[in-house]
Amino acid sequence: MNKLFLLLALLLSSISLQASAAACAVTQDGDCAQPDEYIITLKKLELCTASPASLVNTTADLSSYDVTCTGAVTVGTGSLTFDLTSVAAGQSIATFASTTGLPIGTTYNHIKMTLSREMKLRGSVTITFGEAYKGICSTDSAATAGSGNKYERMLAGKTSGTATLQTFYVNTDSGDATDRGTLSQNTVSAHPYRMCTTQNCSSAIGFSEGGADGTMNKWLPPNPQYGIAIEDVTSTDTDLSLIVPLSAPYTVGPTAPKIDVAFGAEGSLNGLASGGATCALSPYYVRAKFTITD
Repeated sequence: MNKLFLLLALLLSSISLQASAAACAVTQDGDCAQPDEYIITLKKLELCTASPASLVNTTADLSSYDVTCTGAVTVGTGSLTFDLTSVAAGQSIATFASTTGLPIGTTYNHIKMTLSREMKLRGSVTITFGEAYKGICSTDSAATAGSGNKYERMLAGKTSGTATLQTFYVNTDSGDATDRGTLSQNTVSAHPYRMCTTQNCSSAIGFSEGGADGTMNKWLPPNPQYGIAIEDVTSTDTDLSLIVPLSAPYTVGPTAPKIDVAFGAEGSLNGLASGGATCALSPYYVRAKFTITD
């Protein structure tokens, strides 16, 4: 199970990228599918000349929680909500940011995005793993975290009926440590991550995922198109940031450039069996490739 972090851009290009479903965790009786809708909100977009994070031997290094954007220049700010699975996404994003006035001669290597932790997905997953529930798990617009902290709950899905647009929240990393060797700022005892087994989360269970029962460890797949640094947010933060490398460094010339992106959402809805007849859902990573051209 993994925390989901989404990738945004200024213009949607025709490049096709598919995040392999195999990249999504299939532990805890889980599986993944491509959602029909994946709605996110972009709050801020910055270009960076450098970032402390990197990939070392295909594994994110110990700076992977560090979302410092060296030489930052903001190219967009506000609140833009859109469906990243739509071909019209780029048309709306293009109005959000401007690359005019960038300092000539400056070379940019990364993009930093600030996103709302709230997102909405619609779709279904066929769960085939494990000894618990096997079958369809669909998004449920009526599912909530109930009285629990919405950033510390994996919400229930439904095992019958049509998939409806469901609101999710990027979870708080509550693990003692991550596979990147970095300690979370949150403790397991203070922020246990639990899986809802009922629509209103009146019943929820903890589970083991790279740590003690009831934890959720945050990590990034060893592919820079998923990002190389992710903010270690708390259970009260409403936004988060993510650092993604450009496909190639870009040096500003006299012409205002455009920033193209290709999204791949395959495997970005994760379903888990939460019992013999129940299931739970969460968003998974979206893959993207950012390219700046004149």
